[in-house]
Amino acid sequence: MGSALAKAEMGRAGRSFRRLLLGLAAAALFLLALLAVNQEQVSIRFLAWRTPEWSLFWWLLIAFLAGAAVGVLTLLPARARSALQTRRLRKEVRQAHKAHDPPQN
Repeated sequence: MGSALAKAEMGRAGRSFRRLLLGLAAAALFLLALLAVNQEQVSIRFLAWRTPEWSLFWWLLIAFLAGAAVGVLTLLPARARSALQTRRLRKEVRQAHKAHDPPQN
């Protein structure tokens, strides 16, 4: 019974994850469509530093991708800790089941 419940939960989680990915893909396409309209040539100046002139589309895309990369890199340590804790807890559950299950002949 527990196994069927676990499979049902995994199925729901998979559907939720697919919906999330589909939503993110739609948002990314919408963002690209909005950015593609911005074709004006701009250059970025910061103190004495100046970039070459590129389309505003490319600067906005670079800023978006850099922000996404920073976000992913920021979350990696927490994700690694969570994965290690999950592995440790699963091991404890297996050991508890072995200790409490009667030997099978």
